[in-house]
Parts: sequence; C-alpha cells; structure tokens
Amino acid sequence: MKLRVLNIIVSLFITACTISSCLDSDVVEYEYSSNASITAFSITDSIITYYPAVVNGKDTTLSTAVVGAKYPFIINQHEGLIYNSDSLPVGTDISKVVVNITADTQGIYIVAEKDSLWEKTDSLNFENPIQFKVLAEIGTFGRTYTAKINVHQQEPDSLTWTNINANFPKTIQRQKAVCNNNCIYVFAEDGTQVVMTKTADGKNWSELTTIDIPTQTDYSSVMVWGNQFYILSEKELYTSNDGLQWSKVESTQKITRLLANIHTEHNHKIIGVDHENYYIESEDGVIWNRYETMPTKFPTSQISSVSYALETNNKLGRIVLIGNNDIATDTITSVWTTLTTETYWTDLLIEDQNYACPRLENSQLIQYNGLLYMFGGPKLNMGEAQAFEHFYVSKDNGISWEAITKKVMFPQEFNALYEEAEGNYSCVVDDQQFIWFMWSQTGEVWRGRINKFGFEKQ
Repeated sequence: MKLRVLNIIVSLFITACTISSCLDSDVVEYEYSSNASITAFSITDSIITYYPAVVNGKDTTLSTAVVGAKYPFIINQHEGLIYNSDSLPVGTDISKVVVNITADTQGIYIVAEKDSLWEKTDSLNFENPIQFKVLAEIGTFGRTYTAKINVHQQEPDSLTWTNINANFPKTIQRQKAVCNNNCIYVFAEDGTQVVMTKTADGKNWSELTTIDIPTQTDYSSVMVWGNQFYILSEKELYTSNDGLQWSKVESTQKITRLLANIHTEHNHKIIGVDHENYYIESEDGVIWNRYETMPTKFPTSQISSVSYALETNNKLGRIVLIGNNDIATDTITSVWTTLTTETYWTDLLIEDQNYACPRLENSQLIQYNGLLYMFGGPKLNMGEAQAFEHFYVSKDNGISWEAITKKVMFPQEFNALYEEAEGNYSCVVDDQQFIWFMWSQTGEVWRGRINKFGFEKQ
C-alpha cells in the first residue's frame, strides 16, 4: 500500500511539470485534468442473505446468495450521494462487501481518520455509510461522496397488521364499508346509521346524520361509483356526494340488486338486476339497458365484486363477482365474470377442486397487489375449519385459486374476532393500499398493508 501511494505522488510530481521539446524550437505544453468525480459504482460479488424458515417442523435460519450486480446504484453528483434505490433483501450481510468504483482518475481514497487508498479487492463494511474522494490529475481532491448500501428492514412482500385503538361503535352489527375521498364509511344494517373516519386516522369515528334516506335502505347494496355513493331502498336508487344528504335517482327502472360498477378511463357503468331478474346496466343511473335473464346459480346474497381495466387493453374492463346462492349445495364458490363489452355473466367453474375457490361463510373479494384475494369465515359443507385461516389468491382473474401459507397472512386474533362478532365485519381497501377490517361487538379496527407499498423511493 505504501509503495503504491509513493508511486502516485512521484507521478503527480512529474506530470505537474511542463514538458518541453526542442524540435524546431517549439514548446509543447500539456494540461492535466482537474476532474475528480466518481462516475460508476456497483457491487462486485454476490452477498449472503439470511432468512428464517421452518425445516422438518423446526425453526431454523437458511441462507441464499444475492447477486449484487442486479441492484444498480444512483450517483447524485450534486449532493455527493451514492445509493441503491432498490434495497437488498432483509437479512443481507453488508459487513464485507467488495465494490467496483469508476472515477475520472485512478486515485480513489476512503475517507477516515487516516485516509487510505481504495483498491478493487478491498472488502468494506457498509453497515454504516462510507465516504470516498477522488484525487484529480492536477493533485487536488474533488468532492467527498457518501456511499450507502440500502437493505430492507422489512420483508417487502409480507403483510403487516396494526390493531388501531379506535372508537368504532360496538353497536354496529351487520355492516358494509366503502372508501371515498380519503375517508372510510361504514353503513349499518338499519340503513340509516353511517359512521366515518379519515383514512389517515382510523381511530376517531363519527356518526353521520343522514338526510332524505329511507329507513328500509339495503345497507349491503351501498357502493361508490365515480366518487358518488349509491344505495338501494325498496327497488329505488339513491345517491349522495357526501354520505349525508341523499336524493332519489329519477328513473323508471326498478332494481332489486346492485351487483357491481366500473369507473376507469374508458369505462363508466353500474350493473344490477331488475325486478324481473334481468341483467341491467347504466352509464348514468337514470337510463338502463336490459339484457338477458340472470343464470339460475348466480349469487343472490353476500355479493362481493371488484372491477379493473385489463392490463393488455385498458379500453376494456373486467368485473369479477362472488356471493351466495340459496339453492347451491356445492363445497366451492362459483366465481362469475363479465367484460365491459359483454352483456352476460360467465361462471368460472373449475372441475379440479384443488384449484377451485372454496365456499366460505361471509366471504369477501378484493383486488390487491394486482391480484384477486378472497377470504371469510369457516368453510361451508367441508367439516370444521377456522375463520380467516388463509387468504385465497387468484393470479388468473378468478379461474384458479390457492391458499396462501406465508407472508400474506391474517393475524391470529381474527378467528376469535369473527366468532365474537358472530360473523359480522366489513372490509375495504383504501388508496394507500391499506386493507381495513371493522369488527362488530368488540369495535376493533385493524389495518394491514404489504410492506413494499410503504417503502419510499430514494
């Protein structure tokens, strides 16, 4: 190391001199660069990551190699910062890391109490940021760079839950939750009781004094469509922009069920069933188009639906729906779907029960993390099974389903909460990708989110 430093000093002394040529009595002057910047930074080798696992029924710790080259680094020349925006996995050991640094010159130094010349083979401890500086050809140092290797402190794909100490009314029994304008609204069974909290809060719930909403309102029909509330009462459609003051939609159409709605850039429609069991849809809630009769096995209660634009063609929208049918005796849930270009529903019944959607008590469907998730109480017609034992996920728009056994899980408390609430709960996903659960009887409010949605891009 001392020999290399000495060589550099000698070379800098030589290059600082003006070199003259006597050829034709001309003098040639060489100017040396003052540039002293780091232009590239990367991890050279693989790094070991440690993670917990269960092997043969016993807790243990396993390891795997993380390819450092897959995590590019950003160099902020203005502030002198070097960092990876995509953090390394949880548990990655960064105490011995070999990095590759490219600069304007060969003289790259590690800043410390006693500076040292950096070498490509150096194994460095990045548990704390390390500072580097570059020696220019003219013999001056440029700015000091602070290099940091970011490591996730949480598993990005794991779901983390929080029990919010909320004043949610324990008197609310059967309920339905919707999200609108950064607020969560819960509609109670009697149809006129509505409570609300801001999504940024969750602790403080206030009861709304509703105006011009009938007492016979079907709480389970409430939905948000284009930032407006819609709800059914005695086959009439009511709407509100704030959940407080309601007005009847002036339409001749009699509606027995609201099934779903879609509100995307290219599609805006609300879908229901009329008093003669026909499929109906509208783009304004006033004028309705009537199509064919609903299928015999189509859900008639506990309806839960999601809608979204297709990834392959955002001009098309898909609606997926589940629910209960009194005549059904199957052990599986038939999942139904339609496209915005279709006027009928398709039963996504799958013969292989290993991949079918299980039939659960008080089930609900959400779209989350680009996938479909279904959950609920105990399995029906399949013997004993705990409530909220698993999330069931579909990666193919509702065709096949599988139970999730790691990372995306429910809190253990949910089984007891379900029993104490006698199956009464509501769930909604907000714009910040939080999943909210409100429980009857106990008044507990829980909020969960997959960790990666809370990570800040650096």
